[in-house]
Amino acid sequence: MNRKQFLRDCACGVCGCVAAGAMAPEGSSAAESAPAEDWRLRFVKHRYAKLIEILSNRVDEKTLNETLHDLGSYCSTTDEKVETYRGNFDGYREHLRQTASGDAVSFDREKGLITVTSPERADCFCPLISLQAKTPKVVCNCSLGWHHRTWQTVLGKKVRVELKESVLRGGRRCTFQVQVLDESV
Repeated sequence: MNRKQFLRDCACGVCGCVAAGAMAPEGSSAAESAPAEDWRLRFVKHRYAKLIEILSNRVDEKTLNETLHDLGSYCSTTDEKVETYRGNFDGYREHLRQTASGDAVSFDREKGLITVTSPERADCFCPLISLQAKTPKVVCNCSLGWHHRTWQTVLGKKVRVELKESVLRGGRRCTFQVQVLDESV
């Protein structure tokens, strides 16, 4: 997927989700050297950060959180791999490990608890987010929506997702806990 397709498919460039890692080509890794950043992407990162800041000042917190969650959920629907791995937890876990995000996924089956942990990083993984652009922390709700919809689809079960650590919130990595509920989707 090229940048134009990503920006078009992800709510005209307003999406701040983590799905880009799942859309990276198989076999790519975060360790590979990236080409120099296009000035337009830097511009979009700063504009997106400003948009979230403006919305944070004009929209009540509950509405903004729900909106970003819904945006992340939508972004998950644009990732064809989510449907490909429906019912195949181990395959999807391996897929995430091998993508550019490099996320490690563990599953305590007895407790029904999945933990998704990114490698340590200096910035948010999403191509629209930048610590240098001072993106507000509330944008992590987009990632919560992405994980919620993704894991419900892969598992066929309802889930509850909690953010445990976030680069945007001062952490060294992003960690999500996914509680698998007994109810089918």
